[in-house]
Formats: sequence, structure tokens, C-alpha cells
Amino acid sequence: MNAIFGSALIATLWLANPVHAAELAAPGPMNQTPPPAATLAAGFAPGHLPFSLTIRDELSVDYETFAIFARPGEQVRIRADRPLSWTDDMVMRAASPELDWTAPMQPGLSRVSLEDGEGHVMTLNLIVMRSADGDSINGYHLGSYPSEPYRGHENYRAPEFFLEVDSDLGEIAVSPHFRLGQFLCKQEADGPQYLVLSERLLVKLERILEAANSHGWRTDGFTVMSGYRTPAYNADLGNGENSRHIYGGAADIYIDVDGDEVMDDLNGDGVHDRRDAAALFDLVESLADNPLFAGLAGGLGEYAPNAWHGPYVHVDERGWNVQWGR
Repeated sequence: MNAIFGSALIATLWLANPVHAAELAAPGPMNQTPPPAATLAAGFAPGHLPFSLTIRDELSVDYETFAIFARPGEQVRIRADRPLSWTDDMVMRAASPELDWTAPMQPGLSRVSLEDGEGHVMTLNLIVMRSADGDSINGYHLGSYPSEPYRGHENYRAPEFFLEVDSDLGEIAVSPHFRLGQFLCKQEADGPQYLVLSERLLVKLERILEAANSHGWRTDGFTVMSGYRTPAYNADLGNGENSRHIYGGAADIYIDVDGDEVMDDLNGDGVHDRRDAAALFDLVESLADNPLFAGLAGGLGEYAPNAWHGPYVHVDERGWNVQWGR
């Protein structure tokens, strides 16, 4: 299995980790403001631009590369903080802060360049999704989503459309430091795989990564041990039916610069153990009330190593802060 999908060991990483009851705690308030500047580890490039977009009136991004996932025919509202020119294979638009996009009816990838006139360019990878057919899509088994969203929250409503991912699309950048294929379910497939993925999760992971480098942990990315899970795969692992993983809004992550498939020695004590997950947990926890995380509230869990995996941290973007594993 290639690097996109991980090793055979990682395919069984979550067997001993059922969803903690704290994952379903009550929501709290959330807001959204731009992140502050940070002092970064030498050599780390966060991928920021001097302009930003607001997508669907709710998510602000200022990255050199970002992905937007849309339903066929969806009109995606995009606003820039200054006039930007729009260039793709089909059309060139005059500079404007209004950059609305109507998704084609055909699933697939469209690539757009946005330029501010001073040489700063943002690449948007616009991906149109495909509708599911009950508990499967194009022969790929999904399983059953809960019939009602958890406590009525819209981000817990069963998705109707999914990203279709072949080996080429799996290499597409969805943000400066993450590829689409990193978030695929570990479920076996004979053809294309399918997933849903939260754009808000991508922003949260990028901001955690930037904070990690500011903290002195020089890394260009996280290993995503578990991203999207189909409800069927999630149930096979013994996890709860309302896991954020089945909605594409969660990632189990660790830092692995040396490539040995376990968390690096983050606390510098010469041992790879739970205390390294605790160090990453503590960093993310410290950001909860920081403007860097405004609008990105979610779950945070710490996990110890066992026979199947090393230590790791769970993060998600459910909309309210809750912690477990301590």
C-alpha cells in the first residue's frame, strides 16, 4: 500500500480506542476572527498570503492553496478582502472582490488561480462531489448514518454527497501542508474511494501545525492516522455512531519527522510514550481561547500507545470545546 493510505499496521490503529463519552458533551459559544502572527521555527513556511477569502460567509482563509468541496450545481459564495482576478481553463474574470462560483453538474476537479495584481497568487482546488445511493456509492460501501443529527446540530446531519478520490486526486493539495489522500478511510476498495472532508478541519490543522512550529517542533505536517471513516468502518472499530470521523470533521494526528510511524520525542526525555501525546495535547489546549482558534472549537483527546499504535491526539471541529483522555 502506498504512502497515501498508510501501512498495514496503521490500518488497525484504532481498534482499542472507542469514542469517549466526553465527545458528546454540550456545545458552547464560538466566534471567528483572524489568527495572530506567530514566531515560527526556522524553515517552516505557513503558506499565508496578504489577502484572504471568506467562503460561504463563514470560513476565512488566506492560504496559497486551499480546497473547496461543493455539491453539483451549488452556488458557492466567495468574498475577498480586495479585488482579485480569477483565471481557470474556461474563463478569465476582471478583478473583483466578489468571486462566487457555480459548481458544474459533473463531479471532478476545477483549478482556479486568484491574483491580487502584486504577484500574490492563491490556487483554489474546487472539487465537485458525487451523490450517494443509500448506504453505498458507486459500489463503495458506506454503511448507515444516524437517522437524526446529534442534538439537532446541522454538522451532524448525514452527508448526501461525497468526494470521489482516485490515485491522482488523492495527491491534490487541500491546504498548504495536507493532501486529500491523507484523509481517506482505511477501508479496502476495488476502485475509487469516497469521503467527506470539512474545510474547517483543514484550517484548524494548519493553525495547529503553525503553532507547533512556533513552539519549536520543526515539522512540515502531521501524520493523519485516521481521518474520514465510513459509518461501517467506524462501527467495525467499535466507535460511537456520532463520531466526528464519519462526518469528515476529525483527525487523529501525531508528529513523525523521522518517519518511524510513531510520535516523535516531543518532550525531549528520550522516550516515545504517552507524555509526547500529552505535550501535543497541551499545545492544542493552550490555543482554545486564542484568536488563532476563533470559530474552530472542537474535541481534543489524548491517547496512549498500545499494541497497534503509538501515542496520538484527536482533534475535531464540532463547534464546541470538549476534552477527554486525561
